[in-house]
Amino acid sequence: MAGAMSGVLYAPLTAIFLIAESSFGYDLFIPLMIVSVMSYLIAKWFSPISPELKSLADEGKIFTNKHDKNLLFALRTEDFIDQYSQTINENASITELFELVKNGNKNIFAVVDDHRKLKGILTLDDIRPYLFNKEGDSLQTVIQVMKAPPAILHREDKPLEILQTFDDTGVWNLPVVSETNDFIGFISKSSILMSYRQLLKEYSD
Repeated sequence: MAGAMSGVLYAPLTAIFLIAESSFGYDLFIPLMIVSVMSYLIAKWFSPISPELKSLADEGKIFTNKHDKNLLFALRTEDFIDQYSQTINENASITELFELVKNGNKNIFAVVDDHRKLKGILTLDDIRPYLFNKEGDSLQTVIQVMKAPPAILHREDKPLEILQTFDDTGVWNLPVVSETNDFIGFISKSSILMSYRQLLKEYSD
């Protein structure tokens, strides 16, 4: 019993005294100590956090010695969604796209259908080959030059998961959609890193 308590609760001293007191087994105090310490060390080797606290740590509800992870859990995904992201209809012409680039201030655009469902994305790099090629522009539509996003994010995703997705894809901007694939906005990797840096500075002061 002392070994089980030490391995599950990560409380070897509590296990030793509780079992010794409840069983009046003070003559077995040394064996209790050996069993409890061994159980605690073995459990600690496989998991630094006790099983009863691991789920809370994974949800970011308690702090652990993983400081980066703790700070990222303190951030909210909703705060990083660019609500002013620019969109363009999939059937729009290249000329309309040029006007959007000319009058806007973004370097990435979401391609949507008539119901604002995400169909693809476009970046300035994708558009650059068409900027000075006026021949045949009227024959091109956005749907012909758009591309699929390397990954799609959701509001429910945690900042830690989002950063991992950014690292896996190697991009700096990703679209966020609802459960029904409605486009919500873009999230920038730099915005998360800036907030993380600010939070780190506050905790360091």
